[in-house]
Amino acid sequence: MDATRDGTKPGGERDFAGQVRGARALPAAVLITATCLAYAATLGFGFVSDDRFQIVGNPFIASWRFLPQYFASHVWSYIYPHLLSNYYRPCFLLWLRLNEAVFGGRAWGWHLTSVAVHVAVTYLVFRLGLRLTRDTGAALAGALLFGLHPVHVEAVAYVSGVAEPLAALFLVAAFLAWLRSREPGPKLRWLAAALALYAGALLSKESSLMLTVLVVVFAWIYVPREGGETLSVGRPRAALVAATPFLAVTAAYLPLRIWALEGFAHTITPLALSAELLTIPSVLLFYLRLLLWPFNLSCYYDTPYVSAPAFRDFVLPLTVILLALAALIFWYRWTRRQSREESRALAFAGLWMALAIAPVLNFRLLPEGEIAHDRYLYLPSVGFVILVALALRQVERRLARSTPGRSAWVAAAAVVFAALLAFATVRQSLYWSDELSLNFRAHQIAPQNVWATTSLAAAAAARGMVPAAVSLYQQALQSRPDFWRANVNLAYLYYQQGNFPEAVRYFERSSAADPTDGDQFLYLGLALAQTDRLEEAAAAIRTALLVRPQGKGYHLGLGLVLKRAGNLPEARQEFAAAVARDPQDAQARALLAEVEGQLKSQAAKPTANSSSPRPR
Repeated sequence: MDATRDGTKPGGERDFAGQVRGARALPAAVLITATCLAYAATLGFGFVSDDRFQIVGNPFIASWRFLPQYFASHVWSYIYPHLLSNYYRPCFLLWLRLNEAVFGGRAWGWHLTSVAVHVAVTYLVFRLGLRLTRDTGAALAGALLFGLHPVHVEAVAYVSGVAEPLAALFLVAAFLAWLRSREPGPKLRWLAAALALYAGALLSKESSLMLTVLVVVFAWIYVPREGGETLSVGRPRAALVAATPFLAVTAAYLPLRIWALEGFAHTITPLALSAELLTIPSVLLFYLRLLLWPFNLSCYYDTPYVSAPAFRDFVLPLTVILLALAALIFWYRWTRRQSREESRALAFAGLWMALAIAPVLNFRLLPEGEIAHDRYLYLPSVGFVILVALALRQVERRLARSTPGRSAWVAAAAVVFAALLAFATVRQSLYWSDELSLNFRAHQIAPQNVWATTSLAAAAAARGMVPAAVSLYQQALQSRPDFWRANVNLAYLYYQQGNFPEAVRYFERSSAADPTDGDQFLYLGLALAQTDRLEEAAAAIRTALLVRPQGKGYHLGLGLVLKRAGNLPEARQEFAAAVARDPQDAQARALLAEVEGQLKSQAAKPTANSSSPRPR
């Protein structure tokens, strides 16, 4: 293939070192400013949803001494050390630790850094679009769409959702560094940077494994055809050579992940393969709708599993997805006749989308009721916006050829569209401002989703709306009687209200549904003690210690029950264990001293036989 007019080398590569300066400064400034303004309101938001556990109540991020554990366990191990999890994300935990060290509990700082990461990713998407489209205007339009797309609100406004932008930051930067290593200059330096960034991506989110495949795809599509080498030989060789360094990093990552998680991946929701395959078309159609019409967004959706090939739930979604795929193939073939370079970019962007969305279609690795989230589209949307950028470039070019001056209307329309997107993003982000607003919205959008109903109940309880919370919990349990979160949350609510018999009832149901949570056994024991079932209470708290030996307050709780039962020697042992675990626990130290005093008093008190006079 001959070199193009803009200096592109055969195989789609050229030196971009000079092109990212000067003329690129203004588009970058526009891009950064627009994205920052769209998310400025989030700086006034608080912590919501899992933020309360991963940030506010997470001892792992409170001290640097826990840093080695980030690489030896999953992200929820501080609460559920024995729970099998698929989330091995040391860099995510390190990010939380850095924010905790700088901002503490000031939520605005956490939101500021989340927005900063999204802005950085948006700029990298601009650079990637520039590489693939060879057009500054098209790249800017695509990056603006990425930065302002409302579907990214969950990943940006939700602090714990930063795992998506963080992984994307490393991944896109790694890919760009690898592209730079293929140009003239210090190749090894850029390749080393690419591999280091790839390692960061892997340690931020497991779906970053796709980068190795992306490298293979790019090397295959953009293989140089020089020196008379045949295409059939050149492509496999180029792909293998390009992928080898990344395969080495992957080979180092996989054993570490398997060791930390006790396996590469674990089934969270047992699901028949047929149901999983039948559900994929409806979820893909749902995601396509979010990309094209990002309204009525929520943190939860009604996305049930599909168990039979019904028309509405399977045939219709499959038909639409196949039509969309056919349209993409037609567009590719039409573009190939016009420009081989653009057709390559189109194919690569489409494959980027497919590779990025594939991991979240394994529904057995996701909790039931949470198989679809907006944040899962963060990385796939990179490919989507590049497709949009290519389409805009083609439309603008055809209009400029047919009617001079019409291309200015395209630019004006793009500005208006960007403003509408920014407005939609601001409006959608407001639902993430507090727990009650977020979950009320979720319950409106997904009334059949037990996660949404239970989360709204918890938010209502936190605001003191106890009757409404109880009603919502009961509503969730009518739908799924064995739903652990609704059972355990309702049990805690009854415990706080002093209704110990009902607390016992629901703690027993929650512990039967999921016996891996130690806290529920602790509070089951405390509730049983309040109903004078002391032997059962002690057994429940001992179970809590078996489930979570380092659980906070477990030894103290068991000591209280044993003391109440009159078993002072064992109570002393438990209070001593509580003090040994936390020497600053004033209550445990006071109780230990009290019990030791009682035991000394009993030892010093003479028995009835020794105090009575001996017969003469």
